[in-house]
Amino acid sequence: MAGFGAGIENSLAHHPSTMMRIQWQKVRSLIEQGTNSQVFKTGLAAGASWFAAQRLFGTSRPYFAPLAAILSLQVTVAESVSRGVQRVAGVAGGIVLAVAAGYFFRLSAWSVGIVVYLAVFLATRLRMGTQGIPQVAVTALLVMTVGRMAPQYAWIRALDTAVGVVVAVAVNALVWPPDATPSAENAITVLDQEVCDVLGEIRADLIAGLSPDHASRHLRRARGVDRSLEEVKRAIRQAEKSLKWNVMASKRRLRLKTLRQAATVLEHALSQVRGIARSLFVTAERNVSDPYVSLPQAMATGMAELLAMMARALGTYSRIIIDRDPHAAWQLERQLKQASQMRRLLAENVEGSAVDWIDLAAVLADVEKMTQDLLVSSRLLIPLVIPAARDLGPG
Repeated sequence: MAGFGAGIENSLAHHPSTMMRIQWQKVRSLIEQGTNSQVFKTGLAAGASWFAAQRLFGTSRPYFAPLAAILSLQVTVAESVSRGVQRVAGVAGGIVLAVAAGYFFRLSAWSVGIVVYLAVFLATRLRMGTQGIPQVAVTALLVMTVGRMAPQYAWIRALDTAVGVVVAVAVNALVWPPDATPSAENAITVLDQEVCDVLGEIRADLIAGLSPDHASRHLRRARGVDRSLEEVKRAIRQAEKSLKWNVMASKRRLRLKTLRQAATVLEHALSQVRGIARSLFVTAERNVSDPYVSLPQAMATGMAELLAMMARALGTYSRIIIDRDPHAAWQLERQLKQASQMRRLLAENVEGSAVDWIDLAAVLADVEKMTQDLLVSSRLLIPLVIPAARDLGPG
C-alpha cells in the first residue's frame, strides 16, 4: 500500500498541470523575494555607484564602487552611514600603511605578514569597527601587491569606495526609506490588549467570587505582561534607529515621539494593574483566614464594573494613538469621567465600612493614578495625533 501511495504521488507530481503549478509557485516566490525593498535597493545602489564612478573618474571598470555600495547598504540609514564611514576610513588607513611600508620593505612573504599584522593591530587599537578593521588589512595587502604594478590603483580604490558609500546611503535614505514605526505600533497594540485582558479576568473573578488561587494567577499574569512591555521598548529602539539620518522622516519622528509617550503611559498602567492584582490578592488571602470579614457582593460588583470601565478606557486610548480615531478622543473623556465618579462612590463605601479595607483603598488609588495618566496623556497627544479633533466638539 505504501508503494502504491508513493506511486500515485509520483505520478501526480509528474502530471503536466501539476508540474506547471509547482514551477509557477517557485517563480512567484522568486519574484516576491526579488521585489523586497532591501533586495531592490542593493541592486539599484550597485548599478548607480558603477555609473557614477565611471562618469566622475572615467575608469572603465570601477568595481570597488558597487562592492562598497553592496557592503555598506544596511537595513537602516544609520547603519549604512556607520558601515560606510568604517569602510572609507579602512581604505584610507590601508593605503597610508601600504605606502609607508613600501619605503621599508620589499614584497615578500615576510613583508606581507608584517603589514597585515600591523594593519589589524592598529585598526583594532583605534576601534575602527567590524567593517573598518578587515578593510584596513585588505586594502593594505592589495595596495602593497597590486598597487606596485598600477600606480593609480590606491587612489582609484579610495575614490570608488567613497562613491559606493555615498550612493548606498543616498539610495537607502531616498528609496523606500526604512521605517520600523509600524512594528512599534503593533507592539503597543499587543501590550494594551494584554493589560485590558488582565483587567477583564480580574473583573470576571470579582463577580464570580475571587479566591486566593484566582488572585495569585492574576498577579502572575500581570507580571508576565512585562515581556510585552520589553517588546514595546525594543520595537521603539529599532524604530529610532530606522529613522536616524533619514532626512525625509520628520513626520515619522513626530509619530515615534507619540508612540514613546503612549508606551510610557501603558508602562504606568501595567504597574498600576500589578498593584491592583497584588492588593486583591491580599484581600482574598485575608478572607480565607477570617471568613467573617469577606468582601461584600455590592462592593465586589462595583470594583468589577470600575475595572471594566478602565479596560474600555485603555482600549479607547489605543484607538486614539494607533487608529487616530477623532471620536475616540471625546469618548475617552466621558469614560474617564464616569470611572472617576464610580471610584469616588466606592471610596466613600470603603471609608464608611466597619472593616479597615486598606487594600481596597490601594486598588482605588491605583485606578485614580491610571485615570490621571490616561487623561493627561490623551490631552497632550490628541492635537498631535488627530489635528482635526481640535475642531470637533464632544459627541
